[in-house]
Amino acid sequence: MRILKTIGFLAGIIFFLVLGGCNRGTNTNQLDYPVVYTQPDSLIVLQKIDEMKSYATDPMPQLLVRIAKSFIGSPYVGHTLEVGNKESLVVNLREFDCTTFIETCLALSVTIKSGEPSFHKYCDNLKKIRYRDGRMDGYLSRLHYFSDWILNNQKKGYVRDVTKLSGGVEFPVGVNFMSSHVDAYKRLKADTTLIQPLIQIEKDISGRAYFFIPKDSIATFLPALQPGMIVAFTNGIGGLDIIHTGMLVEKGEEIHLIHASSDFGKVMISTGTLPDYIRGNRLQTGIMVIAVNDF
Repeated sequence: MRILKTIGFLAGIIFFLVLGGCNRGTNTNQLDYPVVYTQPDSLIVLQKIDEMKSYATDPMPQLLVRIAKSFIGSPYVGHTLEVGNKESLVVNLREFDCTTFIETCLALSVTIKSGEPSFHKYCDNLKKIRYRDGRMDGYLSRLHYFSDWILNNQKKGYVRDVTKLSGGVEFPVGVNFMSSHVDAYKRLKADTTLIQPLIQIEKDISGRAYFFIPKDSIATFLPALQPGMIVAFTNGIGGLDIIHTGMLVEKGEEIHLIHASSDFGKVMISTGTLPDYIRGNRLQTGIMVIAVNDF
């Protein structure tokens, strides 16, 4: 961990360690929902808040990119949210998959702009982003499908889907991957009563209208894409909507992708431009484009 820079930051850490505890487990002192975290996770939250507080007045997309870049080199690790048998808010800023990377950067940005930059406020914001309508109510309240994540976080005011405005065409979504691959999800395998409610959620998701920019058209619509936008990569896999997600950044005068890459095992900026990146991924068919709202 980097050397702590300010007396105020040190004081914040001492305050948190006294009131919040520092062992891995659940903090229930000030939160009404279970949270799983380690001391390094809580310290990273405070460190990021301290590092970025002078940028709190920046436009949201600019702050989001700044925070995302600060995680470059962090390892890619899948299934970090599958902790224990009970649904808990998992706070992990040491390692990411593609979705938890986006959620972490967005929750940090919202927290820094909130006027109440604290670990507990960060947890509240992360919960609101990760769960349907901001409420944790078991495994199925988590927004597992990213198209559902987009719509629900648009409803909550965090983002807006600008795919159609950016030149998108209709994208038929028919999700059933989770209910068709129960053995791949330990919670579903352990509790089969979740399957029927999950099938209904999948039907609801599949009944909505979606748009995407096909991969062969992305170069044409690049002028509409801006740094700080979130992109979700569509695919041709049956029953699945989104296969990967990341954030747009500017490198030189070109648009690249910053993301938690499973291929390279870390958070990184793509070596090629966004069109180069998607052309090199056989399973990806196009993108959905999500703008982040300012606060």
